[in-house]
Order: sequence, then C-alpha cells, then structure tokens
Amino acid sequence: MITVYILYGFRWPRMERPIAPGVRPYIIINNIDDASAEYLQYPHANAAMLETFQKRIDKDMLVHLPNLQLIEQYDPEDVSADAVTQPYAFVAASTSTMRARALGGAGLSFSPQEIMERETGLTADGEEMLKKLRDELAPDAEIGWFVVYNGEPERGMGDGEDEREEDEDEDMGRSSEGKDVADGAVGSKSPKTTKTRGLRDRLFGT
Repeated sequence: MITVYILYGFRWPRMERPIAPGVRPYIIINNIDDASAEYLQYPHANAAMLETFQKRIDKDMLVHLPNLQLIEQYDPEDVSADAVTQPYAFVAASTSTMRARALGGAGLSFSPQEIMERETGLTADGEEMLKKLRDELAPDAEIGWFVVYNGEPERGMGDGEDEREEDEDEDMGRSSEGKDVADGAVGSKSPKTTKTRGLRDRLFGT
C-alpha cells in the first residue's frame, strides 16, 4: 500500500563515511543476520537493529524513544539501477502516515509550515536520546521533520523471509485452532496491488 510518512528524526547514510559507519558497515560490524542492508523497514530488521542500539549505545534507548523505528523511501515504479538501494534510511522517533487515523481532523494534506509546527511528542530526555543516537550513527545529520514516500512498505525480501513469515503464521494457526493447518491456508499472500504514481506525483512532482 502506498504510504506517505511524516516523521521526526534524521537520515542515516547507507554507505560508510569517515565520521561514522553507515547502515551497511553497522550491520556487518554487529553481525545482524535479520537485517538487510538494502531495506530496514521489515519488522524483523527493525527489531534486530533497535536491539543493537540498546546494547551498543544506551540500554534505556526505547524507554525514552518508545516509538523509534526505521523507515525507508522507495518507489516500486522506478526500475533504474539505483532505485533498489536508496542512499539513506530514516531513523524516526515519531511517525504518522497520510493514511492513518493519527492525523485526526487534519485531512489529507499539510502545508510545510504545519508540519514544522507539529509537536514531536518527545520528552526532554527523549530529545537528548535522539541526539545521542544521531551522534553515533550520523553525526552531521540534521534532526527534523521529513515527508517520506514509500510505494510498497512491505516490499518482498525474498524466499527466506516469505518462508519465515508463512511458518510463523502457520504456527499461530495451529496454536489457536489446536490442529494442523493445511499448507497455504494460513499466511498466504494476497495478490500484489497495482501501484500508481498519482499520489506520489501530486506530492512530489514527476
């Protein structure tokens, strides 16, 4: 499903730089098997990355940043060589989406000024923790509001991820029903919805 994120956080470069490791080196250094360096928005990858943040940077990270997550920008319609691997991921301390009820009565649009004036929802300790995380991952990154387009947040990770998700779904089905669930009955994927450029083009242009 096409999603436009409004998030408060910072950009985390994917490539290594002299001042800090990027996404790829961070995953290699910390031996994070569940994370794909090309796309961090999968639930397994998010959980694995946040766990290392707690271990390596601050054990109280999620106490002060309970909504911390990693968000990716992605356009499934873009078939260019650089489209799959974006230059950075987003480390988000506060996130809402254009399709979520979290926007309340604000409707379907925001002006840039309205976005900049939004409350972050972070405590003073939360703001300090976000700065600490930024200083570790991307010292020169600006903390602020970003509008991020993702045309397919749950983009396929490959057979390994699909099989793991299906196995988990089947296990849940067996547990709740007290009997085996036939292969394919639980965890089956719905047909991929045809994507459209309309929303992205209206927001960001061609």
